[in-house]
Amino acid sequence: MPASNHRTPRIAVLADSDTRWKWGALTAGRLAPEGAATDGYLLRGRATPTERQLAEVGLRPDALAEVSLAGFLAELRRRHTATAPGAGPEQAADAPYDLVVLALVGGAVQAALHGLARLGHDHGVRPVVVTGYVGVVYEKLADGLLLRHGADLVLANSAVDAARFRAVYAGVGAGADAVTEAALPFLGGAPHRPAGPADRPYTVVFAAQPSVPAGRADRAYLLDRLIGHARAHPEREVLLKLRSKPGEHTTHLEEIPYQRLARDRGPLPENLRLVHGNMGEVLDRTDL
Repeated sequence: MPASNHRTPRIAVLADSDTRWKWGALTAGRLAPEGAATDGYLLRGRATPTERQLAEVGLRPDALAEVSLAGFLAELRRRHTATAPGAGPEQAADAPYDLVVLALVGGAVQAALHGLARLGHDHGVRPVVVTGYVGVVYEKLADGLLLRHGADLVLANSAVDAARFRAVYAGVGAGADAVTEAALPFLGGAPHRPAGPADRPYTVVFAAQPSVPAGRADRAYLLDRLIGHARAHPEREVLLKLRSKPGEHTTHLEEIPYQRLARDRGPLPENLRLVHGNMGEVLDRTDL
């Protein structure tokens, strides 16, 4: 890890979609020492997040750029060259990163790890590398973990996930020391306050998923159940938490968005709302 006794620690977050940007930026915020500088890099592609999606995180990086993976690795190499022995203090903004958070799909993580290993080989030093998963790991467990092997920290979102990850690595004879249990950063914030008669209504939230269920009939059924619940309990606030606004790209494609189905239902109950925004803030006022 680059020596940082006489300069501000620097962190880079490389993300390829809105959800992974939120995870990466919030993870960096939890790991960063006070006063650290954090730069954001958005991997150019289908799901590059919009300004609104970036603003939802509530954590603005000191610098933000859209890059290719090759461009990101070239920037890391440039920083090591720019601050070679003899470089002056005026070049502190170009100092090498101490920590890199890779908030990417597994294949991109592996490619980045190869590039970072080469950086370490050529310069004798490289950043600490952190990666992990944005949410529940329910498919391609072994494939995803093997693609992430080589990072200094592979974050697991629960004790159960940590045990599963270590078992996969042990099964192929790979070291599992990098596996580290860490709760999802979205779950921070103020403690939950139960609804009170003079405070806010009892709030029910349904968080949309892109492909579960996948079919139109099943998704329409869930929407109709929400509508029915709102009508049966007019004293409650019922929220349908959407993944994005029309035209915005997300980590996983949503073939049948709920807002499209809702338009076909006509006027919705007044206490049923479709909402966007930071999931953590929605959870802070959720009872069910």
